[in-house]
Amino acid sequence: MTKTTSIVLLSILAVIILFVGVFTFIPDGLEYGNYNVYYSPLHLIQKSGMFTDSVHATYQAKYDEDVTFKNIKSVITSRLQSIYGYYSVDVYEKDGVLAIDMPKTSNENNSSANSILSSVTQQGKLEILKDTFSSSQITYSESNVVLTIEHFRRVRTQSYVDGENRFYICEAKLTKEGLEAAKKAGLSEGNLYWYAIDESAVYAARYQSGAMQIYGLSKENSKVVASYIKYGSLGAELTLEETIDVENKLDWLALVIIGVAILATLVFFAVRYRTLGIAAILSQLIATVLFVIALGLIYLSMLNIVALIGIILVYALMTAMTIYTFEKIRKYSAEKAFGAARYKGFYDTYKVNLIVHAAVLVLGIILWAIPTFITAPLGTVLVYGAILSFVATFGLNRLFVKMLEPFYEETSKSNARK
Repeated sequence: MTKTTSIVLLSILAVIILFVGVFTFIPDGLEYGNYNVYYSPLHLIQKSGMFTDSVHATYQAKYDEDVTFKNIKSVITSRLQSIYGYYSVDVYEKDGVLAIDMPKTSNENNSSANSILSSVTQQGKLEILKDTFSSSQITYSESNVVLTIEHFRRVRTQSYVDGENRFYICEAKLTKEGLEAAKKAGLSEGNLYWYAIDESAVYAARYQSGAMQIYGLSKENSKVVASYIKYGSLGAELTLEETIDVENKLDWLALVIIGVAILATLVFFAVRYRTLGIAAILSQLIATVLFVIALGLIYLSMLNIVALIGIILVYALMTAMTIYTFEKIRKYSAEKAFGAARYKGFYDTYKVNLIVHAAVLVLGIILWAIPTFITAPLGTVLVYGAILSFVATFGLNRLFVKMLEPFYEETSKSNARK
């Protein structure tokens, strides 16, 4: 590869990174055409109430007998976590009023904060009716109830495609008592029956192999139904009083702090390693853009303070491993030809690089699997960070340093002629 070829390739790459980076970090919806709006991956990252606007909702609560606020809070927070991945949402009681501080959803295609609140504050009294789904008009009555939440012992959500249609199902296994109740009511295998929520008929449920396959109106609705079965009914009637939008601009402060830290490392690479620093700069920028895309478009339950700390840690890891390798190359290049120094530098550091990233990846997977407001977001960030950091420090750095080799070969030839 010649010096000219390297310059052309690196320039094209820099333009591509700049282009993708701009559309990754556009803060607000970008309107285009007559009906469409583009939301950048940065905008689509779901943030906690600490870093985004929120909705303050208050409710008058009428508790069922033997139900306390502690029970209500447990059910609401469990629903928020299992359905939407919303951890550490404030649910509290003050002056006889129940309040929820709910962060606004970042994904414009998903439910709004108000509709999420509506889902998690429903009583959630799920019942299977003996009326077949072929009945077009259903009037709910207790005499039509065959199965209740107490008749289910295990639940999962799934989906399947039939032609052009996709169906979302909440499958709930029946207890021994549930099987007896279904048999006594004359439920037939494979038949569709109505199910009701809060004494209102909703949609169809199929009796199949000792389980009820409850059809959701959407993927989200299917998860809502599953949460009612898994965590039980709310045990209270909540009446919405008011909702107040609360503005929060701390997300910009966090973004500025991280941006300054990234800029500082890029300046360090340029000053410390000069031409060699171009490789580190390009690698870090690519990894950063891909990291934001992963958080916004793939999955992140919620960006809270713990996730933010995780982001800083994985960026520090990527920076440290790059410095560790480049210091080796810098040292060997004083004694050897650049090609040999490059090979020796990466060879000396690949084992440490591999072990450290593997350890972070395993730790991230373990934490991701534990559903708490600390472990789940931190685990997600560590998994993405470990993968992208390894790709940058082990793969991209090696590639870009190889592309920069003609610059050093030309310098060596000039020195030899002198």
